[in-house]
Amino acid sequence: MSTGVRRWGARRVIAPLLTVVVLLAVWEAGVRLTGVPEFVLPAPSQVARTAVEVAPLLGPHVLTTLTEAVAGLVLGTVAGLVLSILVTASRVTGDAVYPLVVLTQTVPVVVLAPLMILWTGFGLLPKVVLVALTVFFPVLVSAVGAMRAVDAEHADMVAGLGGTRLDQFLLVRLPASIPGALAGLRVAATYAVGAAVVAEYLAGQSGLGVFVQRSRKAYAVDQIFVGVVLIALLSGLFFALVAVLTRVATPWQRGKS
Repeated sequence: MSTGVRRWGARRVIAPLLTVVVLLAVWEAGVRLTGVPEFVLPAPSQVARTAVEVAPLLGPHVLTTLTEAVAGLVLGTVAGLVLSILVTASRVTGDAVYPLVVLTQTVPVVVLAPLMILWTGFGLLPKVVLVALTVFFPVLVSAVGAMRAVDAEHADMVAGLGGTRLDQFLLVRLPASIPGALAGLRVAATYAVGAAVVAEYLAGQSGLGVFVQRSRKAYAVDQIFVGVVLIALLSGLFFALVAVLTRVATPWQRGKS
């Protein structure tokens, strides 16, 4: 690895860390100098102490949210990829289905939560379904866009060699959809944890959403910040894992990043 690449990588890590440190220092100083009450805005040091105190209680909540987010992310990704293949492989299916799918996105997923609860109960399933509904659209749009943006010359080359429409799809369009689908998955990964938390707000017995809701009712603002930080960290972890998957699955794209 060259010195320039190492410096670039170090800069990408150090710069955000320094920014976070500066923001936390300003936050800490601002709270102490202005005397803002803890129940309004606790200092970062207070949030850190609270995180240590409630750590034994957080394990089950984190596990519940992770389970819902991972299951919903997998289900939504599979649904998005399958539907993108159907939409792209058949022009009739695309014309009939794709506009309807786009139209459904005008309805916020949270509005569907009461129906999911009525149909599937208060268990894990409605949360997973809501996460999947949130996730699948970015994957679908990105994959369809990548397939339709394939250079026509490549498909014509396969046809010129005697390939059928199925061969063109399997050999050209489907492989070309991988970078786009993964780009959509990166976006979807940032939504998954948030969607799970919102679902827990509405009908949850465990999870970070439930932890935040209980903290709100107790006016424990420091605990709310602990929950928010954990949600942000989990979302960042999901994004980082998908970024690693993208680098592994599309090695020919590394030089473009």
